[in-house]
Amino acid sequence: MMNTQIFSGLKVLDFTWAAAGPIATKQFGDNGATVVKIESTRHPDSVRLGGPFKNDTPGINRSGFHADFNSSKMSIAVDMTHKQAARVVIPLVEWADIVAVSFRPGVMERWGFGYDRLREINPGIVMLNTSLYGISGPWNAVPGFGAQGQAVAGFTGQTGWPDRPPASPKGAYTDSVSARYAAAAIVAALIHRKRTGDGQFIEIAQVETGIEFLAPQLLQYQLTGIAQERNGNCDPTALLHGVFPTSGDDRWIAIEVWNQEEWKRLLAVLAAPAGLAPDELDASLSAAPREDLEQYIGDLTAPWDGTELMGRLRERGVACGVVMRPSDLCEDVYLRERDHFWSLPHPEMGTLDYNGPAYRFEKTPSRLTSAAPCLGEHTDHVLRDILSFGDDEVAEIRAMGLLV
Repeated sequence: MMNTQIFSGLKVLDFTWAAAGPIATKQFGDNGATVVKIESTRHPDSVRLGGPFKNDTPGINRSGFHADFNSSKMSIAVDMTHKQAARVVIPLVEWADIVAVSFRPGVMERWGFGYDRLREINPGIVMLNTSLYGISGPWNAVPGFGAQGQAVAGFTGQTGWPDRPPASPKGAYTDSVSARYAAAAIVAALIHRKRTGDGQFIEIAQVETGIEFLAPQLLQYQLTGIAQERNGNCDPTALLHGVFPTSGDDRWIAIEVWNQEEWKRLLAVLAAPAGLAPDELDASLSAAPREDLEQYIGDLTAPWDGTELMGRLRERGVACGVVMRPSDLCEDVYLRERDHFWSLPHPEMGTLDYNGPAYRFEKTPSRLTSAAPCLGEHTDHVLRDILSFGDDEVAEIRAMGLLV
């Protein structure tokens, strides 16, 4: 029998959308909390509208990104712009321990559910408000997503090659970073509430959480006046730090060498297929210009099968890893043996493999309880079984056009 999960009994009212907020609330759902996500077909979560879609067939319930960010949650369809939205929202706030929001500042206030109002309804409520630039400052109302956030936070300007334009990191980097800060902040607020009985308001500016990850570059500039520039895959403190071709179509391997002993081991492995002794390769080339060095090593790695080369180098203590495609990850022995993927059935997409938690709790195991919900899938269940609305009341609210 599975042990009680960390957040069993915790209740989360989830107004979040896109990535940053949903990733944060997912941590609670996967660890035992009851998470109810408020959505509407009139204002759906933007991630529902973007691919990749199952079988390349677009649909509001067929987005892979939405699925990955929203497992272990329920969805209730409520039009928050409806004048009678409070009929459903107030009982949900009374029920909840946490209210999570990731809109631009002012949206919840316009709906009549800012933090002051939530606290009147439920004095112990913990509210998370996460947005790109925060609720104060000259940019607080500026719209944007993680792609802009990672640019403003400094990541885009440092990603790529020095002789080319910036190569923005794939995905919304600040969304992924800020979600972990948000989850940790909510846990701290819950501990505070357990000790004092008081709820708390949490504000997170996603750009600021991203900047935390550039502390070394900021310190370098403050101490030396030298700003970090784009340098491809290079680490200037390593003898070798790059990504090199292997056999096959667009196949690569990342290799790092940090001292002369590792350099000699690398050459010993690369010399073997040609029947050469390591000293027949240019061991002194580690001091050559970086472009010459990378070309030299790339010529040696190109004939190799990447997986075989990775195994041989690891046996000799050289840090390396093949560059995986998504299709490779789904079949990866390492991930499968660690039970990273969870197979969950979905009403429209069928059974898919979902990313599991990136952590393990020995005494309170995480568990993905369900696939991401279809929009409004649990409306009747939430109204009847959680809020104890009667059939007549549900029918009345539905007739108003509120539950869409």
